Amino acid sequence: VVYKIDCTACHACYIGQTKRHLKTRIKEHMSDINKHPDNLSVVSQHRIVNSHEFSWNNVNILHKEDHFKKREIAEMIFIKQSSDAINSQRYTNNLPSIYDNILTKAHDFRTTRPINSV
Repeated sequence: VVYKIDCTACHACYIGQTKRHLKTRIKEHMSDINKHPDNLSVVSQHRIVNSHEFSWNNVNILHKEDHFKKREIAEMIFIKQSSDAINSQRYTNNLPSIYDNILTKAHDFRTTRPINSV
């Protein structure tokens, strides 16, 4: 699955993917804060630096995909589409450039289309 965890104190969110049970992955995110400061995830860094917490019990499933590469591409697309994602944007550098035009056109369509259009 591709999932999104929202910060409870601001608009920040983290988008991730896992083939394992989502509860297992969320528990790892929660306990990551106990690691050495040099090895903290972006989620734990956000928690510590901002004294914020994430909505662990309200994780959104964005996409379901069993195939790893397809799941990874879906994750990168969701990260690129979210202006609030705290994920390292360099991670999305692996997204083939062909998706850039598609994402730009999708964004333009969503932001310029009238709400009550027929």
